[in-house]
Amino acid sequence: MRSLLIAGNVLRRILSDRRTVLLVLLTPLLFVLLYGTSFSSRHTHLTIAVVDKDNGLASVRTAEIGRVTLSVHLASRLLTAVVKEGFPIIKETRVEDAEEAVRSGGAWAAIVFPAGFSNAIVNEALRLGGERTMRFEGREVRLLPPETTLDIRVTLFVDDSNPLISSSGLAILQQAFSDIVSDQQRGLSVDAMLDLRPIYDGEITNLDYTAPGIIAFAITLISVMLTAVSIVRERTGGTLTRILVAPVRSAEIVTGYAAAFTVVAGIQAVELVAVSRFAFGIRLAGSVALVALILFLFVLGLQGLATLLSTIARNEFQAMQLVLILLIPSIMLGGVFWPPEALPPSLRALAQILPLTHANEALREVMLAGRGISAVTVELSALVAFAVATLAAGTWSMRRQLRRG
Repeated sequence: MRSLLIAGNVLRRILSDRRTVLLVLLTPLLFVLLYGTSFSSRHTHLTIAVVDKDNGLASVRTAEIGRVTLSVHLASRLLTAVVKEGFPIIKETRVEDAEEAVRSGGAWAAIVFPAGFSNAIVNEALRLGGERTMRFEGREVRLLPPETTLDIRVTLFVDDSNPLISSSGLAILQQAFSDIVSDQQRGLSVDAMLDLRPIYDGEITNLDYTAPGIIAFAITLISVMLTAVSIVRERTGGTLTRILVAPVRSAEIVTGYAAAFTVVAGIQAVELVAVSRFAFGIRLAGSVALVALILFLFVLGLQGLATLLSTIARNEFQAMQLVLILLIPSIMLGGVFWPPEALPPSLRALAQILPLTHANEALREVMLAGRGISAVTVELSALVAFAVATLAAGTWSMRRQLRRG
């Protein structure tokens, strides 16, 4: 009976605070909505670079009038099918440029159609299926199998840094190819016509791909929660109030807290990277100093954000709920398990707002691909802007508390 009375008393205190009730209701709703939207979509919206050397013509033998030329444009039909599957297309004229687009992250894959692709497909279909009859220029003719076998292989460069994305995307591409090829001859094999060339050729594992995102997310979780809860606890315990009445400015208070917790978060970041590298052998192809710079800017921004959240929350419970509202979109949309390009269009813009997205992309560029600072300039700029904005917002919010106090 006493336990019931205690439980009733706790629930009444929770229900009496509208902000707490709102957070309790919104947090699981946000989680399930983001989870359902993210996981229910297919891994499309992945950019593909295309080099199309096919003229769309097929030269075939006939029994009645000798060799004729058919206009079939199979490469164009395949590209149309790929676009319908949700893959944006960028055209390139050189194979080297298409491959570089994949290596630099500008495209997920590159398709190179050889000259005479349509010609090879049609003649291979005749070789496998035998003669067929069709109307040509108003008369019925018999198409004959070719005298020689033609090469029909399409080169496909693929960014296989994320095995989950690459396998899913390849399955969709192969189905699009299969639907078009089967129109010519059911016996044509899609696998036989694809010259698959993974960029990393199995060098990058699932652990390598997810490690940068997991490290950044772990730092977000530990750093923001520790800072926010600690400041709220000091405020409710009276420690922060005594600091606020001292002859110090709000900017100095925020800077002091940010500096202290940045040191703590930095130690945690070193520990996370070191253990991941030496215990699990994750890939670290780029500069360790650049990795440290990315994490420092990221952590600095997190301290400003945590300070801001701590001034909004009235108690530790609210601080935890606010942190969860921040963390849920981060883990779902921040590119930890799949790139933002694989998200539904409605969520991609939101993903670009999240600091975890930029930290994750920068870390992957350095750790997986070994690229330098010029390749992550945009991400570093976003992290600097995030740090400046959150520290300024935290200072402003702390100043309001100082005036109220």
